[in-house]
Amino acid sequence: MTVSRRRLNWGVFLIVLGVVPLAYRQGAIPASALGEAWRLWPLIIVGIGLSVILSRTPAFFLGGTVVAICLGLVLGSAFAIGPDVGCGGDGQSSRTTSQSGSFQGSTAVELDLQCGTATVTTSSDALWHVDATTRGGDAPQVVSSASRLQVGSTKTTHWSFGRGKDTWRVQLPAGTGIDLTSNIDMGDARFNLGAADLATARFNLNLGSIHVDLTGTKVGNLTVSSNLGSAYVTLDGSSDLAGHLETNLGSLRVCLPEGLGVHVTSTDSLSSSDFAGAGMVRVGNAWQTPNYGSAAHRADLTVDTSLGSLNFNHAGGCN
Repeated sequence: MTVSRRRLNWGVFLIVLGVVPLAYRQGAIPASALGEAWRLWPLIIVGIGLSVILSRTPAFFLGGTVVAICLGLVLGSAFAIGPDVGCGGDGQSSRTTSQSGSFQGSTAVELDLQCGTATVTTSSDALWHVDATTRGGDAPQVVSSASRLQVGSTKTTHWSFGRGKDTWRVQLPAGTGIDLTSNIDMGDARFNLGAADLATARFNLNLGSIHVDLTGTKVGNLTVSSNLGSAYVTLDGSSDLAGHLETNLGSLRVCLPEGLGVHVTSTDSLSSSDFAGAGMVRVGNAWQTPNYGSAAHRADLTVDTSLGSLNFNHAGGCN
């Protein structure tokens, strides 16, 4: 049997990429060890050198395997503890900002988090509120007007380890039409948006995790992009929705409420997607739930997965 070097290396890489977060969540690997995994990067150079030396020997695969394992360890560690990789702040002074305000009519909200955690909910007083703290860096930036709110981590002139770590608590008014954009880099964000009215909702994740609960939320158009991250999205079953879901070298789980009709057009590249396991049936080049034609509310989704995993679950199977 002939072994494809390329497929072997991809297989090893994906196995390590998945095993590292699993081991971390089971308590087999401490976060402190994963936080230092990036220091293994010289092994990539070693692996390339081995590939050159052993290219004409029976051990030709060894160099590529070393590179695949190293990349899997580094990226798997970032996948497991995204909020802590490259983020400093421990033992350093903190800076805090607290602001509130109101919107007049439809508005745009942009949240740009680098290193840290964020909790985004709806407020009970028709105002927006931001309580943001950073440890080991400058205070988060809050820029607002009657039609715009922007909250951002302090930008650095270059990417570096040891940046400050943010902790945000953001509340948005439920009765205002909002175009929401959230960019999470090496962070952990949770959105529980209740009765918010979102004309558009965009969630962009790089190296971290997001949990988005849209139960009771009206969303016109939804976009979720996960790169080297873990995303979990719960859709709402009381309104119609159009959206695009994308994951690259990461995982995306979507919880479907009972009664929601779902139609999915998917493009996969070396990825795993289990539509049949969620009770969907193939219709032409797409998948949809059996109740799609008769459902009171529907979600029309396009999906693009590249070296990642996408899973749909009905409400009873979500956790």
